[in-house]
Amino acid sequence: MNARNQRICAWAGPVAALVWLVGLLALARFIPPIAPSLGPAEVAARYADNAVGIRAGMVCVLAGGALYGAWTAVITVQLKRIEGRSSVMAYTQLALGAAFIIIFVMPSVFWQAAAFRPEDNIEITQRLNDLAWLCFLIPVPVITVQGLAITLAIFGDRSPHPVFPRWLGWFNLWAQLIFLPGTLIPFFKDGVLAWNGLLAFWIPVAVFTVWMITLSLMLFRAIRDEERQYSAAGYARRLSP
Repeated sequence: MNARNQRICAWAGPVAALVWLVGLLALARFIPPIAPSLGPAEVAARYADNAVGIRAGMVCVLAGGALYGAWTAVITVQLKRIEGRSSVMAYTQLALGAAFIIIFVMPSVFWQAAAFRPEDNIEITQRLNDLAWLCFLIPVPVITVQGLAITLAIFGDRSPHPVFPRWLGWFNLWAQLIFLPGTLIPFFKDGVLAWNGLLAFWIPVAVFTVWMITLSLMLFRAIRDEERQYSAAGYARRLSP
């Protein structure tokens, strides 16, 4: 095994979350989000006032999306330890994790396009802003199915020394349910289910952050355990006649 490379990929998750925070909060100033109830002139003014910051922030969001791919890869490796040869949940998680990267790529491009010429046509700027936020928050089923694949793999681990603790499966399932209100944001321009609302943005974002950190910590533990098992197996082979 290559524990070093696995640890590098496990670190990619927390680093991605940090990079997203820098891009969305510090540079683009998209936290709190631009309210969906604002008119074209107000939206265009927000972009014009911070055009450079938004463009730079989206570079960070794109970088974080790429790091998410590395994080997904190490999750797949550890899930394959559970499932063995027929690793259907590991590959399901990998496929959905790869698709989830697009959720960061496409909105970033739309946000950058809106900040490129924000006041030339304010209606187009508003529509690009709408498109970016909808692309960013609506595709909840992608992360939900990815999370469910992880959960099912954890629950299917019947070994004496499971790769992940069983409570992580329940935590993972709970997190996916918290994300689901994001699918309703096309129906609301204000309130708790709007894209800047409590149930559609603030709580899911907080839970997503905790989910990534928790799963990363469990990945480090799983890699450490695998390393010990690999070393013990190598020592046993050297002792065998």
